[in-house]
Amino acid sequence: MRYRLALLIVVSASLAACTRGINVEIANNDSAALAEAIRAANAAPGQSTIRLARRGLYILDQETADGLLLPAVAGKLTIKGNYAEIRGYSPAPAAILEVSSGASLRIENLMLAEGTNGTVRNYGRLGLDNVAIVDGSVSTIPAIVLNHGRLEAVGGEIAYNHLLSNRRDAGTVLNYGEARFTDTRIHGNRAIGRYPTLAVSGGVLNFGEIRAQGLSFADNEIPSEQASALSFGGILNVGNGRVHGEAPREDVRSAALADIIATR
Repeated sequence: MRYRLALLIVVSASLAACTRGINVEIANNDSAALAEAIRAANAAPGQSTIRLARRGLYILDQETADGLLLPAVAGKLTIKGNYAEIRGYSPAPAAILEVSSGASLRIENLMLAEGTNGTVRNYGRLGLDNVAIVDGSVSTIPAIVLNHGRLEAVGGEIAYNHLLSNRRDAGTVLNYGEARFTDTRIHGNRAIGRYPTLAVSGGVLNFGEIRAQGLSFADNEIPSEQASALSFGGILNVGNGRVHGEAPREDVRSAALADIIATR
């Protein structure tokens, strides 16, 4: 009986270890440790948590994968930002982070700044709680925040980013999946389209589904002499793009309506 009990305890402890993620704190400015922690979280089977230094600064100056400054998130991870900043200073165009299909990432109280080929790409589940995405630009990716999965933002801001659309429809936020915004501010972004047939939004270019409550837009318009009829500073719906919730009518436009306006 004692042998069986001891064996049960050992097996239970082993099973618990097999389902447990990592829990780690990253020292200020230790960007290499942050990258290694994400790799460890990807290898762990359970929910992992990474805590950054309070008001810390993490400079990313080299790619960890092609076009990414941090390893793509492939597991279940929470990053507690503690009001820190992650900034990209890579010599080559690169985004800061990516969530892979089937993965989930929650970020709290963090600034993501100066991605140079977009900032965030989501193919899984991404939660942003009081996150600022600022000062980004693009090279080949047509968005600062690219969403093909499920994105939920509460509070925070997406601001002061710059986007040039050469050959593809583009948006500061480009949504092909499901996105929910609650009390999020999207402001001060510049998205310029070179061709009148391209849809471009300094706010959200939406091919998917958006739910909005307290979502606000300001100063995302480009100078009128540079803007095409398919440029807009709020939510520009394209194709089957839909918006639900409390978005003001003046902040939502359909590309079809823009075409009509252009022909008048």
